[in-house]
Amino acid sequence: MEIGKRIQRLRRERSLTQEQLAAALGVTSAAVSKWETNAAIPDVAMLCPLARMLGITVDALLDFRPALEQEEINVLLEDRRKLFEEKRLEEAGASCEALLREYPDDLRLKCAIAGLYILYLTASLEEAWMEEQTARAVALLEQSRGSTDPGLAASARSMLMNLYVMQGELDKALAILDEEPEAKINAEMARANILLRKGELDEAEKRYQTGLWLAARDAAMNLIGLHHTALRRGNKETALELLEQAMEVERVLRVDELDGGAGSLLRLLRAEVLCQEGRLDEAMEDLTGYVEGSLARWAELSGGDGIRSAFYDKLNVRASGISTAYLARNLRTVLEQGESAGLLGDREDFRALLARLAELEAK
Repeated sequence: MEIGKRIQRLRRERSLTQEQLAAALGVTSAAVSKWETNAAIPDVAMLCPLARMLGITVDALLDFRPALEQEEINVLLEDRRKLFEEKRLEEAGASCEALLREYPDDLRLKCAIAGLYILYLTASLEEAWMEEQTARAVALLEQSRGSTDPGLAASARSMLMNLYVMQGELDKALAILDEEPEAKINAEMARANILLRKGELDEAEKRYQTGLWLAARDAAMNLIGLHHTALRRGNKETALELLEQAMEVERVLRVDELDGGAGSLLRLLRAEVLCQEGRLDEAMEDLTGYVEGSLARWAELSGGDGIRSAFYDKLNVRASGISTAYLARNLRTVLEQGESAGLLGDREDFRALLARLAELEAK
């Protein structure tokens, strides 16, 4: 703990010399000098009288805070994100764990670091490493879900549920859903209506736009779910039709203006079905659209302050912080490991798409 500069600043603010402070505390001026140059730190028994002399609390003297503000967390995690990007994975993990030890009761920090572990889950494709990262994220989210902050708890439950689904722990995922309070009314809609009546038009519009965007996303995701159900029943024609309907929902409600919606994902899913149907040219067109759309949207999001939509102009979306190289790597992995690769792998345009992603990854 570098408290030397703090002691020096506070002493000067109170117009005290080192000798005067030393005399009041019953120590030598040399001891005070050592404190201020960080050559030594005050004895524990000295902290209370020192803090009183400087007019602050012991917590303030030691810069002790049980929890961090969100902006502070964002700054701290940025350095660790760079370590993941540079594939210094052991160093990144150790740095995150050290931060957790420094703030052992900060549930917001735990949730944020869990999110970082999830974001860079594929930074290494070694199964053992991915399992370790997943286990770390699960442990942190299990703690964060108990937060008294409803928003934080809900975010932790959402990520945790998705991890359990990914691990095949479906009963645990369902148990988390049972924790969610049953919505008796649409509170956000009611709040927007009240704000509208009060004449607070900007805030009301923001909440209406948020509700519309979420409803559009829910509709698209439900149609995707029905698409998967149709595939399991062997009804590929219905599966394709459901994907087309999901695309139409996003087009009509202009979800892509805000964050691209599930549009790219929809093209990837459609490409897989088209491959099964032997419609390889159409499948390749969709895969190209999936890659180009993902890269273009990422370029927009990474361009500065985020994206503002003409339709959702009160909302704003910002980039998550991952690099273009890391995105390209993930896209290439999806293509190489997808069901379409077996049928399209010999095509020149498919190999060219992979080569382009490899080139972006190398930059």
